[in-house]
Amino acid sequence: MASEKSTAETQKARFSSGSMYEQLVGETSTRLSAAALSYLPLSTYTSTSRILDSACGPGIVSKLILSPSPGYVSVPNLPANPPPQVTGIDLSEPMIEQYKANASALGWTTAEAYVQDSQDLTRFPDAAFDAVVMGLGIFALGDAVAGVREMHRVLKPGGHAVVTTWKTRRPQEIMNRVADTIRPGTEKVLDLDPKWLTSEHLASVITAGGFDAERMQLSEAEPNWHLGSLDGLLKGLSSPMWTSQFCKGWTQEETGRWTEEVAKQLTEEEKATGTLGMVAHVCIAQKET
Repeated sequence: MASEKSTAETQKARFSSGSMYEQLVGETSTRLSAAALSYLPLSTYTSTSRILDSACGPGIVSKLILSPSPGYVSVPNLPANPPPQVTGIDLSEPMIEQYKANASALGWTTAEAYVQDSQDLTRFPDAAFDAVVMGLGIFALGDAVAGVREMHRVLKPGGHAVVTTWKTRRPQEIMNRVADTIRPGTEKVLDLDPKWLTSEHLASVITAGGFDAERMQLSEAEPNWHLGSLDGLLKGLSSPMWTSQFCKGWTQEETGRWTEEVAKQLTEEEKATGTLGMVAHVCIAQKET
């Protein structure tokens, strides 16, 4: 079972390249982020509203707020018009570099980004934001409850926090099995403490961080990982973003078996559709007024 500290270190190493992350899992992250954002009162935001994109990565959430959505997602009032003020923070410097590159390329005139631990929001004053969105970052915090307390502190009264975590992660399940097949006993580098796969634990952390359970809603989303074909799945699951973590210290022969063993783990439906099922928990909590 991975500790929260080791999980955070693994996440940082795994996402060292913002552009690679965006290319490989950007569509899945976009689907999940769109589902999360749909619970916010988007129509009420104005040019003076402030949104914190916490654990922002290359800016998936910010892109949905500030740029036209891709055709595979549709959320009313996205992009927001007029555009609100959006602040992205992430512990990974390459992710923030990619965020800034996206901001420049897409003309996000109301966005800013900083290298910042999402657990440490001391950069921001109390009641600074109308919304805080944290996509798939809560389980990587060293102290998740402390991180939620900070979210609660920087929210304006009546503001909303939206937090997501996984319920099922089929790609990671496959890769963990492959690694254990090739080299039994291999550390599950993408493992999560099983408690984080439950809505009950997510809810308990959010309430322990200061949010009222009566002002909290739990939902699920199915962003799935669509790679279009069997070849797409094999290439995606054999990306250096994953194998650089799993195959450290492996022999050339062991590494060479990776793609072959991945294929053995896929179901016939997965091979036919080029899709791996993924389900996420979405928690929406409102700060008391």
